[in-house]
Amino acid sequence: MGKKTVLVNPPLWNAYAPHLAVPLLLGDLRARGYEAAAYDLSIECVDWMLSEAALTRLRDKAHRRRAVGLRDEWARRRALLVAPAAIAGVEEAKARLKSMPTLHEPDAFHRARRTLRDALWLISGAFPDCEFDLVSNTCAYSAESTAQVLAATEDPDGNPYRWAFDHMLDRDRFLDPQVGVVGLSMSADTQLIAGVTFLRMLREFRPDVHVVLGGNYATRLVDRWQRRHPLFDHVDTVVTGEGEGALAAVVDALDAPAEGEGDFREKIPGAVWDDHGILLRTPRQSADITTAATPAYADLPLDKYLAPGPILPVYASRSCPWDCAFCSIPFASNSFRQRPAEAVVDEIGRLRRDVGSPYFMFVDEIMSLRTLRHVAEALVRTSAGVRWYGETRFARGLDGELAELLHASGCRRMNFGLESASQRVLDLMRKGTRIDDACANIEAMLSAGVPLHLFVIHGFPGETEQEAARTVAFAEAVRRLSVHTYGVAHTTWGGSPFVLDVHSPVGTRPDAFDVRIEPPAPGDDLSLRRDYTVGSGMSQRDSVRIAETAAESVSDTNVWFRAARDPLAREIEEFTFLRACAGAPLPETPDVPLFDWPPPDPEARLSLDPDVTYSRVPWPATETDTGPATALYHPRHDRFLQLNARDADWRELDGSMWRDLETWLEAHECRYLGAGPAATAALLVRHGFLVPSRRRAGPVPGRLRPEIGIAVESRDGVHCLTNPVTGVTVRLRGSAVGTWERWTNGEEPQSDPAGTDALVRFGFLYRGPADHRTSRPAYVRQGQVV
Repeated sequence: MGKKTVLVNPPLWNAYAPHLAVPLLLGDLRARGYEAAAYDLSIECVDWMLSEAALTRLRDKAHRRRAVGLRDEWARRRALLVAPAAIAGVEEAKARLKSMPTLHEPDAFHRARRTLRDALWLISGAFPDCEFDLVSNTCAYSAESTAQVLAATEDPDGNPYRWAFDHMLDRDRFLDPQVGVVGLSMSADTQLIAGVTFLRMLREFRPDVHVVLGGNYATRLVDRWQRRHPLFDHVDTVVTGEGEGALAAVVDALDAPAEGEGDFREKIPGAVWDDHGILLRTPRQSADITTAATPAYADLPLDKYLAPGPILPVYASRSCPWDCAFCSIPFASNSFRQRPAEAVVDEIGRLRRDVGSPYFMFVDEIMSLRTLRHVAEALVRTSAGVRWYGETRFARGLDGELAELLHASGCRRMNFGLESASQRVLDLMRKGTRIDDACANIEAMLSAGVPLHLFVIHGFPGETEQEAARTVAFAEAVRRLSVHTYGVAHTTWGGSPFVLDVHSPVGTRPDAFDVRIEPPAPGDDLSLRRDYTVGSGMSQRDSVRIAETAAESVSDTNVWFRAARDPLAREIEEFTFLRACAGAPLPETPDVPLFDWPPPDPEARLSLDPDVTYSRVPWPATETDTGPATALYHPRHDRFLQLNARDADWRELDGSMWRDLETWLEAHECRYLGAGPAATAALLVRHGFLVPSRRRAGPVPGRLRPEIGIAVESRDGVHCLTNPVTGVTVRLRGSAVGTWERWTNGEEPQSDPAGTDALVRFGFLYRGPADHRTSRPAYVRQGQVV
């Protein structure tokens, strides 16, 4: 066994837990006696970019680069505003997110997430047209075009991964002369640009190694190619389907090449390779998983994943026996097989002893009822003492007795593919589930104390808007039932618009679903998704709109620093699972504290909060203003404030009194949304940008009034209010709509104290002096959105 193999997981994969693919292949190779090592380039890269040293370089990079448009300039300016807080706080934020006690400390958790968000905004702003987060990211180059992907591999100014790899890639790992094979696992399209970038760089400093590419996404991508693709400039062999055995056979053949027997890959199951411009293939073969080796996690930097644990992936079965119309999983994962429950539980026991973590996730595409029962029984029988979660489907046999067994075995979350609450739509999907069974399963699991997560698809071809709305109402009802009837706080649901994958039944047989597939855009030769039109039901655009509405998102593109979505706005499943394990509550939207009451003493000295950053920006604050604006950011309170103002040094205000502040604001023509200097001064104090040395003593009369410049969007009977300073959006329904309207009309509603309290808690109402009334600018009175 002369050649050493290095297995690589490229960015971007899950930053919160390891990926199973590389440890699984590593365990398989070592069990067969091969020398091999793993390199999780995904978490290594993310961890390095989210470091003080890298963020400092990125700040300088963002400062130097030129923007490619107005939105890109917004992102660059935002990056520079948040940079000091991100650089100073990122290491502590990562440590807090990895700490189990933080789950019980909502304020600390929110601060850590906010700092991480600022760091991700800083990374994004250092590259043109880039949105970098921990789930997926985009840059100036498209992952759907071969030409774009190849161009990205050479551009450290436009491709964040090329820039990062130039600085942090562990070249010594690959320069070892014993390394003869490098295997790269590409499981998702989020890994394509980074993966090809790594392969190109590898070819430059180790052109002699044999490169093997595998993974679910690679399998689906390469299946569509008939002739040589430029990817084969960097790849020698693609192994489609499952890699156990096949990768070992590649290493064997390279160690002891046979003479006169043709290309060695002819004997490798699932192999694809270039033969003078023609791609040759061998049939795929399912691995025997009954005697699978234990995944080898010891090579991975388990202390770098951004969640407590770590949560280790394991599996009890492969593929899926069902043929849902929207899914391409069966195409890329061979036949459905199950492992013996005893082998699974024995593996979990070994991993717990070796790694020291009791947390596991089953990454099976579907855990059948048989698998669930046998694994749960074995876990209870061996007193494993672990906590786990997985995914299954609604079925008649999932009763109260099985649900109790699952809970007793350590199950603390179960994902279900609800998809739709309409039986007609489920039948269109060929889902094979019944709503009656779903209701019974939900009650059984909640009665046993197991939190649920429901996956929903909005806008499957043929679905109507009424059916989509019924599904949202059903999912919301399940969440309320879980909390208020069963006391299970961690039940969640999430939806996404229908995506047409070319390998799914809808993609291969569109006529059967009354669908017309649109050809991809010129040059998008790598795209596995297609736009489409339907003969009935919601359009593709409708499905996106319904999904956005269901996710409680709101269009806020005119609130410039909030234009890009918050990359950490949603709770991720690993944290929800860990909260259920620890008995920690789900995080709620934090209150928005205001700092204007009691009001400052007129003789008090004011100072700009030392954490506040500010910058001149080359656009007006509102559509009615002219000239550049000034933007201020308060990281501790997470406030962005954009003022129309002349250029100024805001530290000049330190030591001034209230009357000086108003004079200074007037002299610098500084105003917020057309408000006068008194109202602008109060706003600066209210949101903590300016801090008074003392406040008025004794009782001070005051009254509530609406915050200046709240953006209002009404849609389908719901009012969405957005505060451009705090970035908080609330949805008002029913009596709450009238409550807000009465406050904005200068009235004090008496019938909805709860609604008023919520508006105060989230910063939409503030307390001001009783004898002071602030007139609203004309464009606000006319109902325009700011």
